[in-house]
Order: sequence, then C-alpha cells, then structure tokens
Amino acid sequence: MQFIKGIFYVACGCLMTIFYREGMEIAMSWTFMIWLPFIAHDLAEAITPRPTKKSTRSAKTNAQSK
Repeated sequence: MQFIKGIFYVACGCLMTIFYREGMEIAMSWTFMIWLPFIAHDLAEAITPRPTKKSTRSAKTNAQSK
C-alpha cells in the first residue's frame, strides 16, 4: 500500500510540474486539490502522539498473558 501511495504522490507532483510549465493553472489546482486530503491524512497520522492503528501482535500478547 505504501508503494501505491508513493507512486500516486510522485504522479501528482509530476503532473503539477508539467501543468505549471504548460501554463495550465486550473489543471494544476485540481491536481493539488485531489492530492491535498491524502497528504493531510498522512501528516495527521505522523504528528498524532498515540498511534491510531492497533497492532495485532500486542493484542495477541495481551490475550495470552491473561
């Protein structure tokens, strides 16, 4: 999944660069608007003090110890 997300980010960056060089500001803005929620979600996950995803390994360890 990280690989697909990385390819999507690279594609958006390349498209925005091409659109900027060709003078297509509207297409560049739309590409940025599509990319923005994805990067905002990743940033929110990175700066959250506690992880939002639970690890299955720790859940199995806690269940075995009880």
